[in-house]
Amino acid sequence: MIKFGKSLRAGALLFSAAFFAALCAAVAGCKDEEVVPVNYGEIYYKSIRPSAPMVKEFNQADSSLTKTISLRYKVTEGDTLDVTILEFRSDVYALDYYMNSGKFQGSTPILRGDFLEQSFRADERIFIFRHDSFRRYERVDLENYVRSFPGYRGGFPQAFLSLPFEHREQGRTSIQTKLFLGLESKFPVLIQSYRDGGLRWNVARSWDQVSTESYEEWAKKLHKVKPQGIAEDNECVYFTVDGYSGSEMVSRGIAQQLAGGRVVVVWGYLDWFDLERKFFNAADRVFEARF
Repeated sequence: MIKFGKSLRAGALLFSAAFFAALCAAVAGCKDEEVVPVNYGEIYYKSIRPSAPMVKEFNQADSSLTKTISLRYKVTEGDTLDVTILEFRSDVYALDYYMNSGKFQGSTPILRGDFLEQSFRADERIFIFRHDSFRRYERVDLENYVRSFPGYRGGFPQAFLSLPFEHREQGRTSIQTKLFLGLESKFPVLIQSYRDGGLRWNVARSWDQVSTESYEEWAKKLHKVKPQGIAEDNECVYFTVDGYSGSEMVSRGIAQQLAGGRVVVVWGYLDWFDLERKFFNAADRVFEARF
C-alpha cells in the first residue's frame, strides 16, 4: 500500500510538473510585456509634480538594493514633502529589509528631530516619507501615492499564499535571505510558524527555484539523522536542528528540493510520523502553486 501510494503521488507530481512548466512559460511571457520603465519626474503627489528627482544606482553583485530615488514635493510655501524610495532586486529582499532591519515601524509615524517619518513597503520598493512634524500627512494620501506607481501589486509576496493555511500563528512570519536555520544559504526563504494545541512547527519554502548546487551546499551542513517509524525517502534530508537526537524534545526536520527547483523544509517538536504528514502537505501545496 505504501509503494502504491507513493507511485500515485509520483505520477501526480510528474503531471503537475509538466503543467507548471507550461504555466511558468506563459506567465514569463506576460511579465516581459508588463515591464514599464518608471519616469520618476512624472510621479505626482496629488496634483504636484516632483522637483529634480535624484536617482542613484547600485551595481554590486552582492547587493540586494539596486537603486535609491529622492523626490521633493513643494506642497505649500514652507511645506515640503521629501520622499526616499529604496528599490530592491525583488519584493522578497524589500520585505526582508523592511521586517528585519529595525528601521521601520509599519504604519506608526517615527519622530526624528523636527520631522516625522512614515514608511510603506510595496512590492520591490520601500517608501520613506519625511515631513514637518507639525504638518501631519493623511496616511490615505500617502497610500494613494504608493498605489500610483506603475506595476503596483501590494500585499505580501504571492509565494506566501502557497504555504498551508491551517493553524498559522499570527505575527510569526519571517524571511531569511542570507542565513537559514542558522546556516549560510544562497537562496532566500519564506518562513511561517504554526501551532495546534501543544504542537508547534515551522514551514519554509524557497522564494523561487534554487540551483541544485546551492541547495546541496546548504543541506550538507545540516545535522543529518535517520528517521524512526517512517519509510526513509532518498530524495529527502532528515535532520535535527539542535544537533542531537537523544531527547524526546528534539526539533526534527525534513528538507527536499522539489521537481522544478523549489525547496521545502518543515521542522518542529513533532514525532517523525506527524512531521512527515505535515511535510507532504506543505510540499504538495508549494509544488502546485503558481508562484
